[in-house]
Amino acid sequence: MSGYIDYYQILQVHHDAEQDMIDAAYRCLSKLYHPDVNNSVTSVELMKAINIAYSVIGDACKRKEYNKIWLQRNNEKNEINLAQVVLDDYFSNMVDGDWEKAYHKLTTVDKKNIPLKEFVEWKNTVSQVYKLGDYKINYYCKYDNCEYAGTVYPEIRQFSINVRESNLKTGQTSHEQARKHTAYEQGGWKVCLGYTDLKPSILKFKHLARTLPKINMDEICKKAIMSIDPLTGILSYRGFIEQAEKEMLRSQRYGNPLSLAIITVKLFDDKNDAFRENQLNASISYISETLSANIRKTDIIGRCDDSSFVILFTETKLNDGKRALNKLLKLFEYNDDLSHQVYSTCLSLKDDDIETILKVNRNKVIASGKTLGKYGLSDILGFNRKWKNHF
Repeated sequence: MSGYIDYYQILQVHHDAEQDMIDAAYRCLSKLYHPDVNNSVTSVELMKAINIAYSVIGDACKRKEYNKIWLQRNNEKNEINLAQVVLDDYFSNMVDGDWEKAYHKLTTVDKKNIPLKEFVEWKNTVSQVYKLGDYKINYYCKYDNCEYAGTVYPEIRQFSINVRESNLKTGQTSHEQARKHTAYEQGGWKVCLGYTDLKPSILKFKHLARTLPKINMDEICKKAIMSIDPLTGILSYRGFIEQAEKEMLRSQRYGNPLSLAIITVKLFDDKNDAFRENQLNASISYISETLSANIRKTDIIGRCDDSSFVILFTETKLNDGKRALNKLLKLFEYNDDLSHQVYSTCLSLKDDDIETILKVNRNKVIASGKTLGKYGLSDILGFNRKWKNHF
């Protein structure tokens, strides 16, 4: 606790902020304090602190663990948050499938009404149909001297739970909202289950597990594989479109600008087919690795065809996108090992269909004559003929 740092304060967000808001805050602060755009002597340290904060609360698992420390540090005497910690631990056990640990967080009355063996059987049958994913807990209200499941507790706190769950039989994912209660007993907070007989629920889920159709795992694996380019490991054209469309919807919702960069690799014409294929693969791998290692974490990169890449610069205006693209291209501008030409363009995205934009513009990149480097196309071809390639 002595080395505690408030990462929410650094990113200037509320501790209950949605992940979208945390991502947006990180992008905004990066644009303000990145040393490339901010000449202040403190910008390097500020950006370092921002990156560390985002690496923790920008990651769902790390954020969950950090929140426990944050709550203890900032709200040690706040009973709402202490009750929420117990409920969060309960749901964390649910996600991990640790039914026994979850059972021990229940009230004494719940344990009396429902034995451990029956609780574990119930959770096992439910887990054959549904898998709990992400969840968010929000405080709702407080009750004093309240009766719950036949027992009067000095305090009960009610929470609203938003959960994402996957149907293991249909493959569908849904978002559900539920209410859960915690009760104060014997000097601590416990989770109220509220059931007196789980047998009907167990029979119901056993029946669902037998009768619902099974997921076609081959189709799911095929879809996942098709989203990744096998040569470079970045998103394939299909995978990029899926991610970019989500970002487009987010941009429309919040009014954030988007910029799209297309980068095309072209080999010199005097190579035989076998050499060209190997050379193109080497060039694509090299450029992909360079781009992936240097784009911002929030940007999206994919391969749109055999010789082209596409980068979506999130929350970036066109002029800023052009500057970011030029900075990336300079990283491999004077490479001597690979003989290729690189063409690029950058355009602004609004309410357009991203697939149409790519189809229209990726064939125009080379025709535009915008090549990488300090020489024109005729100079490059001349160097190549003389075996004095400068790239």
